Amino acid sequence: MGLRLLLVDSDRSFLKEHKVSLEAAFDLEVASSPDGVVERLERGDYAAALICVEVADNKGYALCSTLRRQPALAALKIALISAKATEEEYRRHQSLKGRADLYLRKPIAPSALVAALSPLVPARAVDPDNPLGDLADVEGGDDWLDNLRGAMAPPSPAPTPATTSVSTPSPEPPPTSPVPAAAKQGRSTRPPDTTRAHLLEEQVVALREELRVRDQQLREAEDYLHERIGAATLNLDEIAARDRDLAAARQEAEDARAASDRLEKDLAALKSAMQVQEREQADLKARLKQAEAKLAASVAGAQEREQELQSSQEALQQREKEALRLTSQVAGLRQQLDEALVQHDGERLELMNGMDQKETELARLKQELAEQREAHAVLEREKQAAYGQLSEHRDRLRNLDNLLREVQDHLRRGSDLAKG
Repeated sequence: MGLRLLLVDSDRSFLKEHKVSLEAAFDLEVASSPDGVVERLERGDYAAALICVEVADNKGYALCSTLRRQPALAALKIALISAKATEEEYRRHQSLKGRADLYLRKPIAPSALVAALSPLVPARAVDPDNPLGDLADVEGGDDWLDNLRGAMAPPSPAPTPATTSVSTPSPEPPPTSPVPAAAKQGRSTRPPDTTRAHLLEEQVVALREELRVRDQQLREAEDYLHERIGAATLNLDEIAARDRDLAAARQEAEDARAASDRLEKDLAALKSAMQVQEREQADLKARLKQAEAKLAASVAGAQEREQELQSSQEALQQREKEALRLTSQVAGLRQQLDEALVQHDGERLELMNGMDQKETELARLKQELAEQREAHAVLEREKQAAYGQLSEHRDRLRNLDNLLREVQDHLRRGSDLAKG
């Protein structure tokens, strides 16, 4: 059985609400579209997939059926979640071979979603030696933990002052670090250097807290920027896939045009054959008239030509039969021509409508591509601005670190003077 959970959903509000709780409970990965999900699940060690029905224009059911047909994913658990599906719709889907193991509805509380998925996905493993997770790997993480321990430790007793001390004015405490009342009362009996040292320690604690908050803000900004860049990359991949579909549609339209050209050629050949048949029929009619004239001349002639008239009538009857046969053939050809013309006109109209739809879709896809490129440019500018802020914060961190070392050196000098 796998260990990870794959969430297939493009609903940003749903991801914002549930991603933290899902990542805390399971080994979570997210896909914003069904493209490449089958290959990703076959390559990875996944226990379950949570699929939104409305993802990519309601392709969640189709993705579920596709996954059920893959022999390599027979052990994969599938959960469907929808904001629009009804009870009847879910019941119909449960009766199919490609049904899911779990059916959920939006909105749902994060705790309820985790509880529903717990039977399908193993819980995320927690290292007992490193309960803070990836915090120890963050730059400055060890120093931050040491500072946190120092801030939480009880204050050490003040050293006994010597008979001689350096008199330096003590700075005013910062407004963000109020001094406890007990500490104020104790300062009246402490030497000036000891009082200044405690004030500096309080300033150092406040600076460390501010550094921690700023570092957390920087990490959140970097995570947000990475998510935006990943979403833009996925959108570009979707546009590339649509471009490939559009190229295939164009090829189909060209094939349809070639078929239309072939049909027009066949129609022209059929019209030529019909014209030949019409000429033959006209020739037969002319021959028939000639035979009738001969018959009339034979009737008006003498009795001795009666035998010739009879043979002529027999020939006339035979030619009339031939004329009727040819007339029947011509009628059949005309009917075939009419049917071919009707079929060709219908196919041609359908092809023209399909070409218009493809051209409309092409224009829409080009507009979406332009919008995605513009959004990518905006994200790139936001990325540069975020890197600039990150550089400024790092410079400030270095300056604060230098100030901290200066304070520590001053404290050591004050302690040496106090001991001397």
